[in-house]
Amino acid sequence: MTTAQSSKLDHKGIIYGIIGAALFSTKPILIKYIYEYGVETTVLMTLRMAFSLPFYLVFGYMAIKQRRAAGTPTDFSFNTIATTAAIGVAGYYVASFLDLEGLTLITAQFERLILFTYPVFVVILSALFFRTKITLATIISLSLTYAGLAVIFSQDLKSFGPNVVQGALLVIAAAFVFAGYVVFSKDKITKLGSRLFTCIAMIAASFAIALHFSIFSDMQSLSQPWQVYGLVLLIAIFATVLPTFFIAEAINRIGPGPASILGSAGPIFTILMATSLLGEQFTLAHLIGTVLIIAGVAWLAKPKPQPV
Repeated sequence: MTTAQSSKLDHKGIIYGIIGAALFSTKPILIKYIYEYGVETTVLMTLRMAFSLPFYLVFGYMAIKQRRAAGTPTDFSFNTIATTAAIGVAGYYVASFLDLEGLTLITAQFERLILFTYPVFVVILSALFFRTKITLATIISLSLTYAGLAVIFSQDLKSFGPNVVQGALLVIAAAFVFAGYVVFSKDKITKLGSRLFTCIAMIAASFAIALHFSIFSDMQSLSQPWQVYGLVLLIAIFATVLPTFFIAEAINRIGPGPASILGSAGPIFTILMATSLLGEQFTLAHLIGTVLIIAGVAWLAKPKPQPV
């Protein structure tokens, strides 16, 4: 591969990562509007996946046809498919459930900032499972990001009470699980291609959510005002389907570490929307915390020499 080609692919990967992060940042805002109608988390997840699943089935079928037509090697072994499904269930069922539950207890901007710290977990998990070195940069990043979270946490604890503790812990757990999705997806994306991997992962997550719903809810709970269906449709298309493909392709092109860093714009978009649309407060403490978090995560993004 030439240097020009590598640079071109890197640029595309960066653009895809930023677009995916920006689209994902709209999710907590739309969800906050949905929660105003008294919708439970399980019902929200079920409706979201009901709208999303047809897209993944169609795109998955198209991806298989395109790869076969192009003669692209694709690993359809049981191990690859089963592992991809498990990764999808973790990343888009377990992490989503924890995140949505936490969002009922904390502000949209705090939720997004907590999730934004998942690159730190990516580095830690990579060190644990792939023996990559934890550097001084990682320690500095960890210190800055969680100092920032502590500043915002202390402010929100005064404003909203002890529920903030539970909400923050739930979203931190979601960030950790999603970091695992990022770390372990790279190898499977290489074997299946980013689009097919995403479709298999999301279809598996959809079945897990359907099973969860069948155990903990009933069909009557799906009867909601038309506004809820409209908001869920927006989430399904613009905050679920499109960004998952953008993020998967970013991981495929530039790797999980750099892809996880490119979410820097996400919290900013969420903060702007949360303060202007939801009327959430943004104090000096929030500003200081946000700067520390973004600086901490950005510390991991220092340019490294690239092979040509």
